[in-house]
Amino acid sequence: MHARSKVFCPVRSIRSMGVAVPLCVVMGIASGTAIGGVNLIHFGSEGENEMVEGAVLAPTIGDVNSAMNAQDFAKAAELCRAILKADPKNHQAVFLLGYNLHVQGELDEAILYHLRATGHSGTAPLAYYNLGCAQALKGNPDQAFKALKKAAELGVTNVAQYTGDSDLNSLKNDTRWKKLIDSLGGDNSQPALSAGGDSSSASASASSATASAGSKSDASESGQDHSEALHFWVGDWDVYSAKTGELAGRNSLSFRVGKHVIHERWASEGDSYTGESWNHFDPYKKAWRQMWIGSGGDISEFYQKTDSNVDGVMFIGKGYNPENGEYTMSKMHVREINNGWVRQTGSRSTDDGSTWVIRYDLVYVPKGKKFDLEMMGI
Repeated sequence: MHARSKVFCPVRSIRSMGVAVPLCVVMGIASGTAIGGVNLIHFGSEGENEMVEGAVLAPTIGDVNSAMNAQDFAKAAELCRAILKADPKNHQAVFLLGYNLHVQGELDEAILYHLRATGHSGTAPLAYYNLGCAQALKGNPDQAFKALKKAAELGVTNVAQYTGDSDLNSLKNDTRWKKLIDSLGGDNSQPALSAGGDSSSASASASSATASAGSKSDASESGQDHSEALHFWVGDWDVYSAKTGELAGRNSLSFRVGKHVIHERWASEGDSYTGESWNHFDPYKKAWRQMWIGSGGDISEFYQKTDSNVDGVMFIGKGYNPENGEYTMSKMHVREINNGWVRQTGSRSTDDGSTWVIRYDLVYVPKGKKFDLEMMGI
């Protein structure tokens, strides 16, 4: 951010989810506000594309702000996507796309962009907060508390913001809630980031999104709904060995068939081995299933062990070894860890599950991001 005095525009009000929201924009990066409980950084238009004769320009952040002022969040999201197509590293567009998806109730995709926005120092504090809100709405308390803890460490410490945000209602009876609030140190020096300054009136997101996320949370807590349990794995990843810290390969996982299917494409680093898997949610067994096929002729078939109490998803199944023509009992544990990373551990048993030997232990980092073992405390 350039060292300059912040220039505020006159305060205006827009109506968002039935709440009057003061909108204050600054040149460059502005102060945080919130619409419907989701924290928003308003970005000014300085430094945007210059007019070139005959050129077709991508939309600007100013265009996104205009759409949001008009409460056309679908259009704002579309504009953000256009900006990112022209400039994939535009951190402002990443942050705002996450916000606009969140407001519309598209929480799965919003989480992906909240995670990306944590990678830039200018957007990381509120991106972590918004990530925590989204995970809370999704019924993922472990991930929610991890994100909120990081937000607090980065300076989002206004107590009223947390206690008055209805996005976080599902967390407030958790024993970790008091510890989180105590860690804020009773700080009310920052202006509350909730709508209209009245944190009690701030809606978590669009009312339809809140209702939808609430029903998913209830189902998850009952132990019956695992339909979105693997969604955190979707993304483009650089994959490192958790033992040596060396790059092991690259993996890309993407949604198919309305997010009921996840397609995986793996490529190893240093050799020609590749593989693909198709993961789908089985509505009858209420669990995820995976079929993996490797370029070496190896095949594995897994199903989700839904009675496991581990974080993330535990798969168990069998793998075919083309060298000896035999099937071996296998398991695979995939879970989200700190920094929005993912860890995947694969094990094999030759005695029907009495003992297990770890075959691989991998750390997934968003493509292009820095990684070393010290960042994990290993």
